Amino acid sequence: MNTILPVIPNGDDVSLPLPLIVAQKWEFPLAHVKTDDGYLYAVKDWISGLTGERDARKILSKLKNQLSTSSRQLPYVASDGKTYQVDFTDDKGLYLIAQYLRTTKARPMLSAIKTYLSEAGAFVDLVRREPNTVITSGAMDPDDAIDAAIEAYRRQGKDERWISARLTGKIKRIQFTAALKAAVAEALTKPQYALATDEVYKGLWGRTAAYLKEEMGLSPKVSLRDHQPTVALSYQALAEEVAAQKLGDETELTWEEARQIVRVVAEMIGTQAQQTAHYLQMDLPTSKRLLSPPPTP
Repeated sequence: MNTILPVIPNGDDVSLPLPLIVAQKWEFPLAHVKTDDGYLYAVKDWISGLTGERDARKILSKLKNQLSTSSRQLPYVASDGKTYQVDFTDDKGLYLIAQYLRTTKARPMLSAIKTYLSEAGAFVDLVRREPNTVITSGAMDPDDAIDAAIEAYRRQGKDERWISARLTGKIKRIQFTAALKAAVAEALTKPQYALATDEVYKGLWGRTAAYLKEEMGLSPKVSLRDHQPTVALSYQALAEEVAAQKLGDETELTWEEARQIVRVVAEMIGTQAQQTAHYLQMDLPTSKRLLSPPPTP
C-alpha cells in the first residue's frame, strides 16, 4: 500500500503534494499512502527528514503528549525488509509537527524547510483550517495565528469585508457551541452540534448545510462558510450570537428544548434575511441571482 518517495534531484515536481515535494527537494524518504481522503504520510520519516535524527521515537513520543494531531497506524516496510505498524498522518499533521519542532544547530535543514513551507503557504493554510489546534498547541502565538489566517484568506482572493465577516463568524460560532453545551443538561454529541447548525441554516435559508453544498457544487467535506458571501456570513453570525445569548439565560435544558430555541431565533432573523434577499435580488447563502423568490424559512 505505501511507497517510499524516490529521490528526483532535477527540480520539484509541482504535481506532487507539498510534503512529497519537500522530501524530494531535501532528499529524504517519506513513506506515503494515497487514500480516498487524500495522502497519508509516515510521521517517523517526516521527523527524521526534518531533524536528521535517525531514531525519531523520542521526538515522536514528546509530540504525542503535546500536539493533537490525527494519525492512524498503517503497515510500513523498514530498511531491514520487515513490516511494522507506524503512525501516518495527513499534510495538516505534518505542517503542525514542522511548526512545533525547534530549529537548532544540530538541525541545519529544519530552518530552510520551515522557510520553504512558509513561502508555500503551508503554515497560513494550516492556521486557516485548524486555528484552535495551532494556537492551543503553542506552535504559534494567537496574534500571529490571526495574521496568518487573514493572509491565507487574502491569498484566496477574499476581500477585507469578507475576511472580517468570516473571522467574526468563527468567534460567534465558538460562543454559540459553548452556550449550547452549557445550557443542555446532557452531554452533546458531534451529530447534535451539526443538527443545531442545520437549525440555523434552515431558519435563515430554508435549507440544510448539506443541501446548500450540493446546490453550490461543493464537496461534503469542505467548509460551507469558506464559500459563502459576506452578507450570509453576517446573518449566520447574528443568528448564532442571539441564540447564544438566549441559551445563556437557561440552565438544565433538554436537547430538544435547546434546539427549539435555536430554531425560533433563526426563523426570526430569517424573516429579515429574506427581505434583504428580495431587496438585493440575490440568494444570500449561495450568492446566486434570484430568478424566483427564495425559500421561505
